[in-house]
Amino acid sequence: MTTSISKRDSDNTEPQQLQPSEQRQQLQRLSEISAPVQAQPADEDIIDLREYWDVLVRRKATVLTVLAVATLVALLATFLTTPIYRGQLLMQIDREAAKVLEYASITPEEAVNDKDFYQTQYELLRSRTLVRRVIEQLGMGTSGSLVNNAEPSFPLSLIRSVKAAVGGADPADEKEPDLPTLFLDNLGVTPVKNSRLVRITYDSPDPGEAAAVANSVAANFVNLSLERRYNASSYATTFLEERTQQVRANLEDSERKLLAYAREREIINLDDRLSILMQKLKEMSTALIQAEAERIAAEADYEGMASDRSAGHTEVLASTVIQKLKERRVELQTEYLENRKTYKPGYPKMQQLQQQIAEVDRQMEQEAARIENAAKATFAAKLQKEARLQMRINEIKEEILALQDRSTDYQTLKREVDTNRELYDGLLQRMKEIGVAAGIGTNNISIVDVAEVPRQQYKPSLPKNLAIAIAIGLFGGVLLAFVFETLDDTVKTSSDVEKRLGAPVLGVIPLVAPTDHGIADEDIPLLAFKDPKSALAESYRSLRTALIFATSEGAPRIIHYTSASPREGKTTSATSTAITFAQTGSKVLLIDADLRNPSLHQAFVVPNSEGLTNYLAGDAKPADIAQLTQVPRLFVITSGPLPPNPVELLSSAKMIDLLHLAAERFDYVVIDGPPVIGLADALVLANLAKATIFVVEAAGTRVGALEGSIKRLRGANANILGAVLAKFGRAGTGYGYSYDYHYSYSYGGTEQHPALPKQTA
Repeated sequence: MTTSISKRDSDNTEPQQLQPSEQRQQLQRLSEISAPVQAQPADEDIIDLREYWDVLVRRKATVLTVLAVATLVALLATFLTTPIYRGQLLMQIDREAAKVLEYASITPEEAVNDKDFYQTQYELLRSRTLVRRVIEQLGMGTSGSLVNNAEPSFPLSLIRSVKAAVGGADPADEKEPDLPTLFLDNLGVTPVKNSRLVRITYDSPDPGEAAAVANSVAANFVNLSLERRYNASSYATTFLEERTQQVRANLEDSERKLLAYAREREIINLDDRLSILMQKLKEMSTALIQAEAERIAAEADYEGMASDRSAGHTEVLASTVIQKLKERRVELQTEYLENRKTYKPGYPKMQQLQQQIAEVDRQMEQEAARIENAAKATFAAKLQKEARLQMRINEIKEEILALQDRSTDYQTLKREVDTNRELYDGLLQRMKEIGVAAGIGTNNISIVDVAEVPRQQYKPSLPKNLAIAIAIGLFGGVLLAFVFETLDDTVKTSSDVEKRLGAPVLGVIPLVAPTDHGIADEDIPLLAFKDPKSALAESYRSLRTALIFATSEGAPRIIHYTSASPREGKTTSATSTAITFAQTGSKVLLIDADLRNPSLHQAFVVPNSEGLTNYLAGDAKPADIAQLTQVPRLFVITSGPLPPNPVELLSSAKMIDLLHLAAERFDYVVIDGPPVIGLADALVLANLAKATIFVVEAAGTRVGALEGSIKRLRGANANILGAVLAKFGRAGTGYGYSYDYHYSYSYGGTEQHPALPKQTA
């Protein structure tokens, strides 16, 4: 390559490039900051309120539009709706009327559940009987005020008009109006919480009618309550008179039957006789229980003596006579044994002692027999006593049963007389109480505040309608904004890019309007040179700094710029990056490798007759295709004539040689490549470059396109250093450049250089 593209020193008015030692020091300090960017996974469990706020800011036009429409509808409905006035009356409903007399009421009263009582009163206030009475009293049916009051509001009337125009008359208009139903639609019964008060309201276009109807409803409700009480008392009086006469006749008849039966059976007092017999039965039963216990004890003693053969029974052993005889026998036995030592058993004295011992044994047997006979006699006596008591108890029971049999009919007649007497006394007392209470006109319902003619309309209420419209508009707008945001699958923020890309965002490029800087649309790529103080220039200087600290060796020598689709800002990003590196004193070569729709020759206003394709497909030298631009230390290689086979040219050995030569002669080489989707050019260039910068258009690049492009680049072993979020607009300004920046990927109409050989793909 000749001296036109060799390194040369020149006067430098721009900031000098950092020395390698300074770069290494800054890299060491910032390595801990830049490295974790792509290592931090997003925590999906954390709700980021700022993200929701960003959605609302981006979609504020939608929210404001829905809010404006809702507010406009509310204003139209408010001003076009017939004003309605509300008459309001306050009534008190007590649980019971004032007790002038302590007589119970005829009407049913619950003693516990007050809720049911008051709910019944509220339903009676809305009863159709009461409504018909009020309508007839005020003549509302003949005047037609109810029908006029039932006219639909503005939105409903508009809908009905449209239906009538399209499909004929509304079927609801053909039916005769139900006056009680129309009346109840405007009547309100509202209990006051934690009190016995109830508020009666009526809505009408006529304020005088609204107050008159509310007062009439209350007055007629009081009258109906009194009428129900009077009718109930009258009916009760008539019923009790008839029932009292019947019960009195029954009482007289039952008394006559009781007296005749007592005279016939000579019954004076059965209760005393029955009480005496019952007492005797109780006493005899107690004696029987005691006799039975004594008999069981005597029987046990007798059977014990018989089984122990008398001599061994405890009672025999305890006898003093038996004990003395035993002592005498022991003495004789002892004397016999002592004499035996001297005399023989046949000796008279020895025989005499044997006779005495035998006599003592006989006496002991006689005494034991006597004791056994005594026990047997005791057992027989106890058994006889028990039998007599049982016999007497049976006699008393038979006498009681006989007495009860004789008095059964008497008791039946007596109970009938007592029942008829109690019933007659109760009916007579109740009939007298009703007669006294019927003349007292007390009521448990009273009117606290009568309804006055309202001075202000009740509805439509402009503040209320506006508040509802604003609430609905905001809710609908926010909901619609989030719906649009959900349907919008474009990438909008740097966090979205990092999440999809798996690499850090090296720079965020703001939205630029050419009119703000006084330049033409085609001059946007050179704005970093023409207006160094602009936000765009500052953002690309920030990108340049991020590239310097992106690796431990500084910025990559060969940087490739690509994007998912056309018109995403990659040419502007590549050009501005090259300009910012040149402004630091570095020599930079910018290559237009988009061999399908080139644009660098338009941006720098240089000829495109010879360029990259002349070198790759012809005999042109690198020195012949490199052109000096108006930016100091920045050289550009345009695309040259458009070839039919861009992929083959870019993947050729000459392209590799060109990049190696450029890396030796220049500090940085920036390649402006084509988009990834649908083409293989970007994959070839990404494999040749040291690093690839992926350009993403804010709110323009779709998530699917981004992920598909990254997948293809990684499949080509591309070193994706990071991303650039371009065309990031201010809140509410939308996304996209306002200048013409476009591609047209079609081979039709493209110019073919005659010097280039035709190649097939």
